[in-house]
Amino acid sequence: MARMNSTDEARQKGCQRTGPLPARRERLGMKNKYLNKLLSVTAIAFPLLLGCSSIKYLRSSSETYPPTSSAEVYYSERTDRPYIEIGTIKVKAHSETGMLEKFKQKAKQIGADAVFIKSMENQLRFDTNIWFLVVAPIRAEGVAIKFKDTSLEK
Repeated sequence: MARMNSTDEARQKGCQRTGPLPARRERLGMKNKYLNKLLSVTAIAFPLLLGCSSIKYLRSSSETYPPTSSAEVYYSERTDRPYIEIGTIKVKAHSETGMLEKFKQKAKQIGADAVFIKSMENQLRFDTNIWFLVVAPIRAEGVAIKFKDTSLEK
């Protein structure tokens, strides 16, 4: 009886080839599983890392103002100082701190002294496709104002 080598034995069992190739395929399969998990986590986390924030501005009048060096954000419209509304700012951010920063950034850019936040919405939702709680971005709207210079009126 002829002696069979490992290749002949593999052919009889239905395998096409033996040697380093199956081990290599197995290693690649493990790498692909790891890579798939990494890509899945990255696809979920990437939008959160970017912040997905946006700022929209709608002017109330055609008048423009030079940029200011500072701007305040208020949660109410209470102020003793007279002011004029110069526009509406809409912000979308993933944190309240980020939202406040976006309001200040845009207010300074358009020449506003302050922003009164009119509305703010933040929702939590359960996503059944990925099976965990997702924090939706905060959506807020505010009115940009410019304080009137009362020293010139007297």
